[in-house]
Amino acid sequence: MKFKLRAVIMCALVAITTAVVPSRALAQNPPPGAIFDLSTVHPGAFSPDDVYTQFSTSFVADSTSEYVSFAFREVPAYFSFDDACVTATTCSSGNLLASPGFESSTPGNVGSNFPTDWFRWIQPIDTSAIGVVAGNGNPQSCGNSGPNSGSYFWCDGSVQGYDALYQLVSGLNVGTTYTVSWYLTDNSGQSMNNPQIDMLAYAGDALPDGSVPIGTTPTGVTPEPSTFVMLGTGMAGLVRALRARRSRQV
Repeated sequence: MKFKLRAVIMCALVAITTAVVPSRALAQNPPPGAIFDLSTVHPGAFSPDDVYTQFSTSFVADSTSEYVSFAFREVPAYFSFDDACVTATTCSSGNLLASPGFESSTPGNVGSNFPTDWFRWIQPIDTSAIGVVAGNGNPQSCGNSGPNSGSYFWCDGSVQGYDALYQLVSGLNVGTTYTVSWYLTDNSGQSMNNPQIDMLAYAGDALPDGSVPIGTTPTGVTPEPSTFVMLGTGMAGLVRALRARRSRQV
């Protein structure tokens, strides 16, 4: 019986340890279900690193509202991201994103992790070097990139898990194909098939599995960090084992 009890306790401790101190290898695994993977589409390095490239993908709406996310991981440098678009027609006449080029920002927003009109999610391991609003003449850590257009852009150098910008896009027609596009550059000079460097896009009825919304969220999104879910699972197993042991001793 003691062996069984020890086994249960060890399993609980493993679950707790995994939740609280994830391995660095797990940080390289993005949430599943991406509709775009930069390392597949653009495996080479950006050259020169201060010139933007436009990328695009698409999804078919199966609901009138979809969460569209742009996720980043960059070790050891930074992505510059600007002028995103979700449209069934053209970006100039039918962009469904608010502040797609971060132009709702102000000089006071530069350096902030929370761009106006956008929301954020991270993976539980992601605790440092996440993205910030950058400006023309104040690029933060994005070097000479600057904005693709306008005065502001997003500079992201997540070094642990993936972090992401997202919006809940409403007013969609079920069955209609929507194009998602954006401008991106990278200042690492490294290949995008480096497992520590990647950018992904998502679209779906919910945020990607394993993502943790941070800060304010759209109506209907409840932050539920998987770290605490795993921690609770481990602790519950430990409590059940201790209760069972007491009942056998009575």
